[in-house]
Amino acid sequence: MHCALPDEERITEDWLKSVGFKWHEFERQNTKHWLLWLGGGLRQKPSLTDYEDIGIELAQGLLGPDQDWFCWLRSDAAGRYHRFIHLRHVSIRSDVIGLVEAISGRLWTPENHLYGSLRSPEAADRIRRDLERADRQLLAHNPKWADIEEDDSRGRALPEHMTAAIKGGGAK
Repeated sequence: MHCALPDEERITEDWLKSVGFKWHEFERQNTKHWLLWLGGGLRQKPSLTDYEDIGIELAQGLLGPDQDWFCWLRSDAAGRYHRFIHLRHVSIRSDVIGLVEAISGRLWTPENHLYGSLRSPEAADRIRRDLERADRQLLAHNPKWADIEEDDSRGRALPEHMTAAIKGGGAK
């Protein structure tokens, strides 16, 4: 479905990067999949979830940037299973913001979306304080060892990456 939207409302890769989503892309996928984990920032107390137990994943439609995005609820409970439930197609930022707020029970606060995960305000503050340590500052300024380290919006390796490496003969 084509939607004529103002650029400031449209979901874009640049916007997803700026609000803390991380991307993954497997060989033969035609587009990046953008993921924000929500488990660590859920409002429920005590939290019964790990940070990767539940997330929102988005991928651009097959017809390009002016099309709706696919939106899934993702679960990697226990680090073993990756299950997706297609929630709906989304095209505007407020759609994504509303879903994140509804699932997490927290107001949309992108400054608390760190390392691809929604964090509670307390956890986000703790992480920011930790980043101020001298040893962390030195590490942040070290040269990158691999091309994949150059893009800080790229997500870390997922279980699917290991499965793909094993099938491709690159790992045992």
